[in-house]
Amino acid sequence: MKLFTSDNWDGFGKRTSNSSRQVFEMNLEELMAKLYGRRPLRMKLMSFGHTNQVYSVTFPHEQIMLRTNHKPGILEFTAKNMEILSSLGLPVPKVIHHDVSLEKVPYAYMILERFPGQDLRYELEGMTHEQLAVLAGQIISYERKVAELPKGKGFGWVPIGEQGPFSSWAQIIERNLENHLGNITDDVSSEAVNQLQVIKQHYEPYLNQVEPVCFLDDLTIKNVIVHEGKLQGIVDFDWVCYGDPLYMIALTQTAVVSDIGDQGMPYVEELCRQWGADQELRKLIDFYSVIHALQFIGFHKREKNDVCMQRVLSFIIDKINSHTNRTA
Repeated sequence: MKLFTSDNWDGFGKRTSNSSRQVFEMNLEELMAKLYGRRPLRMKLMSFGHTNQVYSVTFPHEQIMLRTNHKPGILEFTAKNMEILSSLGLPVPKVIHHDVSLEKVPYAYMILERFPGQDLRYELEGMTHEQLAVLAGQIISYERKVAELPKGKGFGWVPIGEQGPFSSWAQIIERNLENHLGNITDDVSSEAVNQLQVIKQHYEPYLNQVEPVCFLDDLTIKNVIVHEGKLQGIVDFDWVCYGDPLYMIALTQTAVVSDIGDQGMPYVEELCRQWGADQELRKLIDFYSVIHALQFIGFHKREKNDVCMQRVLSFIIDKINSHTNRTA
């Protein structure tokens, strides 16, 4: 039986050479044997992610998750973040063992309880509307609890309680727009690009008054583990974000558009409804989604994923046109 299975990804959204991956995975196998007293039956690289290399590890009577990163700072505060989130009642996995010292092995790692099921991405289309409503309510309730944590000293993505690198939420939106707008300049008209800038200017008063509220930025169609239509737990808390929690709902919408399509939109609408988003906030979520979509276009172009790219591009054009028609 083949010990390792994977899609040949390096955990950063890029293909990696077989030789370097095999050396690394042999090292992981030795680590598991040392910690557990026996070699695992199987280790599967989970390709749905861009920051860490994450493996599902199977022993005869136990399954665990192994998260690794050659940059120790990425995992340095993860255990503390999860301890805080657990104290709020959120269903995060138990930390079995972690070491970010790089003293025994040349990478940081964390061993976690494995929830049964899989990312929402692979379950969503088969779920009933009632199940989607229950799940959306759970996710929104977690965001509400996290929002009760002390406000940040700055804005952006950091461990819980650390100072964010940005001085305002508007600064983050401006940066994200500038960094990724070039991904669509060859695909849309100059008028559409200019209109997107107009839309941003329309929301600047709102953006400037956003407070640094703590929220879980990546509880989208990944990191939400579902089995038979029911939530089992939530994962991946190397950092949180301080800013507008609606950005999470918007990212969920962009991910649904990209990877699933219209079939996944009922879940997005449930998130919006249970958040209590009125018509104006729903438009704002669409604007945020377009900002995310600019980055997604870049991902899809690099991976030559034309199907997803066209879905996201159509979404961007539709939302720009919709806003233009509303204000015309």
